[in-house]
Amino acid sequence: MTEILTLVHLRQEAPHIIASIGGFDLEFEGERVSREGFRYTTMLKRTNADYEIDLSMTVTPLGAISRLEHSLSNFEAERQDYHRRLIESQMRLAAYQPRLGEIFAFEGELELKRSDLADIEASLAASSDQPETSNVAVIDDDNDLIAA
Repeated sequence: MTEILTLVHLRQEAPHIIASIGGFDLEFEGERVSREGFRYTTMLKRTNADYEIDLSMTVTPLGAISRLEHSLSNFEAERQDYHRRLIESQMRLAAYQPRLGEIFAFEGELELKRSDLADIEASLAASSDQPETSNVAVIDDDNDLIAA
């Protein structure tokens, strides 16, 4: 917390590693928002993910430790969730393997739709080449149509 207070006082803008916790870096990054204004974020830099941790200047050292422990304690649950998702993906892949090389049942319908799409795109391209005419209606004070 002393390091954060010092960096805020110095208005440090470049990212700065202020600690290493459980093998992960805690990074401070500040930003000037006006002549007198300054805000900062503290991020726990984990592999392929950054987690912002609210370490405002009013947080006590014990509160900061509690917030850091909370963010690290969820690490095991996240690992288990990723492992579960990996197993589910492997099962889906195994179900798709036998279907490789099979003929798509709706191939004819797909080709018809592709042909229709090509016709629509050609029609749109042709209409966009023509100059646009706009219809302008002129209405007088009595809401009567004068010209269209």
